[in-house]
Amino acid sequence: MPVIELKNLTKFFGAVPAVLEANLTVEEGDFFGFVGPNGSGKSTTIRMMMNYVRPTSGTATIFGLDSRSQSGNLKKMVGYVPSDLEYYMDMKAMEVIRYAAAMRGMRDKARIDRLCDLFEVDTVRRISHMSLGNRKKIALVTALLHSPRLLILDEPTSGLDSLIKRRFKDLLIEENQKGATVFFCNHDIGEVQELCGKTAIIRKGSILEVADTDNLSSSDTRRIKLKTTDNLSALFTLFQINDPAVSGDLVTFSYRGVMDPFIKALGNYEIQDLQVSPPSLEDAIIRFYEKKLEQEAVDHA
Repeated sequence: MPVIELKNLTKFFGAVPAVLEANLTVEEGDFFGFVGPNGSGKSTTIRMMMNYVRPTSGTATIFGLDSRSQSGNLKKMVGYVPSDLEYYMDMKAMEVIRYAAAMRGMRDKARIDRLCDLFEVDTVRRISHMSLGNRKKIALVTALLHSPRLLILDEPTSGLDSLIKRRFKDLLIEENQKGATVFFCNHDIGEVQELCGKTAIIRKGSILEVADTDNLSSSDTRRIKLKTTDNLSALFTLFQINDPAVSGDLVTFSYRGVMDPFIKALGNYEIQDLQVSPPSLEDAIIRFYEKKLEQEAVDHA
């Protein structure tokens, strides 16, 4: 059964489109990535799913329930971390956490204590005296305290230090293995590639692609780093070389194409060291953007 289903979900702010006819299905048990540049419509899409922003048209359903008419029931079933945190500044951390627990009818003090210890939450400090990272820790606790069947996370690791990030990601993997569905929106492409089995790419409010993350990042583009004092200009004219950079004897560039003839051509040069990096999800996203721009140019020609 689909846990999240968007059908032609659209939002205009005045005459400005923020999300355009988004169609998306997230199945139960998915660890699902949602990526795109700033202003692409990621957070607006999530806020419509959570009924914090009213869509212009289209629908969003969670567990088969309409996200607008059933939002009260759904919020008890979902753990949500927003990108923008809003708290009463005079409240202490534990007061916020206890309030969230009471709203969900959750009385498992042991789980609250475990989460606070795991994320090193200063429970007696007032929100007004906390950094962004420390406020984000509270959001993680309140999202996870009731062991939700669905986690909707909008930039959940921003502001966190490396240790807390690692603990949080390990806990997400644990919750997902127990059956929770995770919808993971993050600007850190490396984290999406590390965690997510499927990923959707959004740009200018339109979802460009939805696929297995490994398939998205598999392409014929490689990042090459080598050491040589030879002039490689002739090589660069023969092959599809992008973004070349030279610093002393260190040369880096991207190569798109079949590797065998390229490696054979390198044999004509004095190469001291050669490193070939596989394509990343970020490379794939850039490629989709480039294709979209090329198509837009053709459409407007």
